Amino acid sequence: MTRSLPLLVLLLLLAPLALAQTEPAPGTGLSASVQAGQFDLLIPMWTGPSTAIIPSIGLAFGQDVGLDLRAGLAARFYRRVAEVSPYVALRGGVLFFSPSQPEDGPDLDSTVDFLVGGAFGAEAFLAPKFSLGVEGQLNLTLSGEESARFGNPGNINVNTGAAVLATVYF
Repeated sequence: MTRSLPLLVLLLLLAPLALAQTEPAPGTGLSASVQAGQFDLLIPMWTGPSTAIIPSIGLAFGQDVGLDLRAGLAARFYRRVAEVSPYVALRGGVLFFSPSQPEDGPDLDSTVDFLVGGAFGAEAFLAPKFSLGVEGQLNLTLSGEESARFGNPGNINVNTGAAVLATVYF
């Protein structure tokens, strides 16, 4: 409950803005995405009245684990642009992992995994320049020969994901 309290307070504070909403004003924005304990930054750029291109980058570091870097690109196709805007998306990305090197023993190799997938979701414009979104994903990943990321090194994996997004548009 204590984790949900700040979100509940934020939603209550933004509710009057949501009631005053008429039309979303998309443009270029900055999004924060939380997905399965990972944090990514996205830059949605509207390229037409119902399409957006979204480059993304993510970074995670564990002192005794290593550095995980993610870079991707998605294209969203909105069914309609309104207070609640549903969409489908195509996405692709590269996942780099560089393990921490042990003081004793052999050096560990970095790995690269590739991802392609589709998504469906919706963006709720709570104010003309602010939205919250949720997205379900179905991904195919090609794991590197030494990758332990998906437990299936050197093979193709099918996995699902879900993401929660908050976006501020400029």
